[in-house]
Amino acid sequence: MATSPLNIQSSYHSRCNSLPSRQHPLTSQIDENLSRLRASEAASTSSSIGHKLNGLQDLHECVDLLLQLPRTQQALAQEQHRKWVEELLDGSLMLLDVCSTAKDALLQKRSALKNFNQFCAEDEELKRDL
Repeated sequence: MATSPLNIQSSYHSRCNSLPSRQHPLTSQIDENLSRLRASEAASTSSSIGHKLNGLQDLHECVDLLLQLPRTQQALAQEQHRKWVEELLDGSLMLLDVCSTAKDALLQKRSALKNFNQFCAEDEELKRDL
């Protein structure tokens, strides 16, 4: 009786050793941070902007910790991941630029509000004197 390729069953079980069987807890934290950031995307108040920046900082810290893990370092060191590493670095630089721009904008807004409040206080003082 001839054996069909469809009827052949493997007598051994193979498993890829390059990937862990479970996710690292940091991966779950990164997913949670991304979900929170996506959920807060619609809001644009000054307090929500600060909240989003804090969320970005949390995300950055988790990604930084994940990148420092020995397994991650080993995977990134392999030549076949060079393009992925370059994209990751480009994305990190863009994120850094966005955060820097947002910080500058918030500092300018803070300064403008401080000047406005001073102006209002001086205006109220002038009105009282009249």
